[in-house]
Amino acid sequence: MPTSLISDSQKNTIKAIIDDIHETFARNITVYEEGEKVLIAASSQFNGIYGKTSSGSTSVQKTVVSHTIKARIKYINAREQNLSGGKIESQLGVELVDGSVRITVDADGFEILKEAKRCEFEGRKYTIDSKGNPTGIFGPQYYHFYLSPIEE
Repeated sequence: MPTSLISDSQKNTIKAIIDDIHETFARNITVYEEGEKVLIAASSQFNGIYGKTSSGSTSVQKTVVSHTIKARIKYINAREQNLSGGKIESQLGVELVDGSVRITVDADGFEILKEAKRCEFEGRKYTIDSKGNPTGIFGPQYYHFYLSPIEE
């Protein structure tokens, strides 16, 4: 069995350095999940499966669920960026438009972003186009997400 040239304590030190770099350059972004639906029934004759069963009124409200996480942000110039693998002609399956952004988040941010639909930072809103590609020297430590701007 091959022997690792880097000890576990050295690996932990390198991971800690990478965490410090992430913390230094990360900025706060606001992530919005799909709103939670709250069903309000104004009748005692309400069936949860089929809806109201009498002449009472019902209404549905959506509450906004947002989180603030830290992410490293890289703005992408779509005209200059090539996501193919060169000679092997592979692609990540992400079409970039001008104003696209790649963000890098830690594992906690990944758990929030994998269920989210959009995010906002520096006065702009973005939709999330990818599922989060893991990256790290010794295993998944951070995750990259590609975002497209929302024109309002």
